[in-house]
Amino acid sequence: MLERRLAPRVRINNLSNFDEYVSFLQGSVSEQEEVFHILTTKETYFFRQEYQLRAFVDEIIPRLAEANLTNRRLTIWSAGCSSGEEAYTLAILLSESPHLRGFRTSIVGTDLCRSNIEIAERGVYRPSSFRAMGEELIHKHFTEEGGGFRIRPSLRRMVHFSVGNLMNPRDVRAVGRVDVVFCRNVLIYFDEVSRQAATALFFERLLPGGFLFLGHSESLLNAGTSFEPVHLETDLVYRRPPLDSGSAFRIKVPQ
Repeated sequence: MLERRLAPRVRINNLSNFDEYVSFLQGSVSEQEEVFHILTTKETYFFRQEYQLRAFVDEIIPRLAEANLTNRRLTIWSAGCSSGEEAYTLAILLSESPHLRGFRTSIVGTDLCRSNIEIAERGVYRPSSFRAMGEELIHKHFTEEGGGFRIRPSLRRMVHFSVGNLMNPRDVRAVGRVDVVFCRNVLIYFDEVSRQAATALFFERLLPGGFLFLGHSESLLNAGTSFEPVHLETDLVYRRPPLDSGSAFRIKVPQ
């Protein structure tokens, strides 16, 4: 797969083989960006894995709203946000929730690929991105523009996007502390060591009592982390134990 996708870059840069290409990569940030663009998976759309979003709306938001009645703030991190559909989906859900009236809500979206972040910041999407989203919500939260739809300013202001590498502690810590992490269908591409390192950083960034949502084929069960599983009606999520839970923190966060 690597050879097939990257062979054109070897030729475009007038190199003879992949050994030369690796040396070239080490000195070229712009070429590294090209590799990220070529190799990262970009399959995404609004309201993906609807059953999980339903669990978030029906069971997690009410818990977090009650826990944050004093400061009335809620921050969610869409880690590996691709071109922004997940982050804007979360913004829609927060804006529609009656539990969060009067709350200051925000979403942080990060992705390794700069071209993905540029699309997300532009906030204009083609019809294929809306295949799991009803027309009523589309017309409520988007305006038609050319052959696509643009996110309305009120939702755009809720979301901040930036380039971020989940394996770089400095990038992760720049996100700040959050109440929920959505990192769906990302860790399946990591090896075990990288998966543990990313999970440790998620644990660190989550406020006590905060939740981690993974993809349907990803699991932390038997992974030896300090997250505790929480069984919801339609999903299994993971929680950083509240401060009063008495749970010991066993994760060693990479420096």
